[in-house]
Amino acid sequence: MIRLLIGIVLGAVVIIFAVQNTETVTYNFLAWSVTSPRAIIVIGVFIFGLLTGWLVTGLGRLGRRK
Repeated sequence: MIRLLIGIVLGAVVIIFAVQNTETVTYNFLAWSVTSPRAIIVIGVFIFGLLTGWLVTGLGRLGRRK
């Protein structure tokens, strides 16, 4: 229950931050260049981090079962 509450609070903080930072910016990574609102990038990175953590946790649990 505590983990869920912490996740909800962190998600709300990220969304509030993203909504308040709507100016368009250019991001460069290696050979790629993307121009988009900062909010889209922040939310995208947050979701990518959630999925990565979920995957790593799931693989760790799977390894302990065997």
